Parts: sequence; C-alpha cells; structure tokens
Amino acid sequence: MLMKPLSLRNALLVGVVGAALGASPAMAVPIQVAFNFVPFGVLTADTGDVTNANTITSGAPLQVGSIILNNINVLPGQSVILTSPTPIDVGDTFTKVFTTSFGIFTETLTVTNSAPLGNSRGVLASGTITETTTLVGATFDPTPVFYSAAYTQNGGPGAQINGSFNNSTVPLPPPRIPEPASLALLGVGLFGLGALRRRRRS
Repeated sequence: MLMKPLSLRNALLVGVVGAALGASPAMAVPIQVAFNFVPFGVLTADTGDVTNANTITSGAPLQVGSIILNNINVLPGQSVILTSPTPIDVGDTFTKVFTTSFGIFTETLTVTNSAPLGNSRGVLASGTITETTTLVGATFDPTPVFYSAAYTQNGGPGAQINGSFNNSTVPLPPPRIPEPASLALLGVGLFGLGALRRRRRS
C-alpha cells in the first residue's frame, strides 16, 4: 500500500506538535512558597535543654499559619509533617512533607546553622522541595528551599519549650536572636522579598 506524502501544512503541524510534546518537561515551573507553621503538641528536647539538645520532637500536630508567597495552593491551617524527633545539629538531615490540591511536596533538608543564645536556639536548614506526587494541574520543578526554627525555653532546662518554624524558597537570614520579636521581623522581611519579586515581574 502506497503512503501519500505529507502536505507542507500537515508536515508543519506534525513538527509543531512534536516540538511541543518534546518541550513539555520544560513547561514545569519552579515552586514559590513562603509560610510559617506552628506546633500544637509538646516539644521535648533529648537533653531537656534546647541550648545543648541534639534533637527536639516536632510538636505535632503542625499547622500552617501565615502565608507570604504561594504558587502551590498552600492553605492556612493545613497539616505539615516534620521528621520527629527533628535533628538540629549542623550537618543533620531531615524531611518535611505537606499536601496541597496540586500534589504532595517533600522537602529534604540539611542543617546549616544551629545557634544557642541564652535560653533559645535558632536553627537554619536548606535543601530541595520536590513535588513527589502530582494530583492535579501544573507540574513543578524541584526548587531550592530554606527552613528556620526558633526554640525558646524561658524557664531554663526542663521547662516548656515553645517553637515556631518558617519555610521559604527565598533564602532566610542567619538566626541571631530567636525570640518572638525576631520571628515577626522575619515575617515582615519575607513579605518584603515577595513584594519585591512580584514588582520586578510586573
């Protein structure tokens, strides 16, 4: 059976469709997210003291609080799963997982800074956030991500530990004074970075 040669129009159409299919992986977009999340359970240091602890429990359940930057449909109040107990020494690795309507997102993080100060401890980590399961909509590229935790133990060793956590695809400054006032300043800074980013794009 003889095959008819493709017309110029059909040949161009096949070429365009083939190029579009070949380029589809490049259509994925980087993840843009910045939010804080807080523990509703008890935080416990392995040594009883946040200043010399090697691990601190996650304080699950953990829930998203304020959201500053978001293209993956993170919602306030949604659940976050953090490795528990969470290792907090420089070089330690841990994961964080959360689900949105777009998919399941997993962060693989390595502690880069762990600084005790008074009855407090600030922790920074960095790594990659990956859409490990796509549920619906866009496919997102693996993207660098940054994490910070601030632990306070105002009553000293053995006393209640309070904690707050931040997550951002925008780099976070190193922790200096991990007190509630500093966390508020960090939130304002992240908001400013997000606004600057949006302004540059428009």
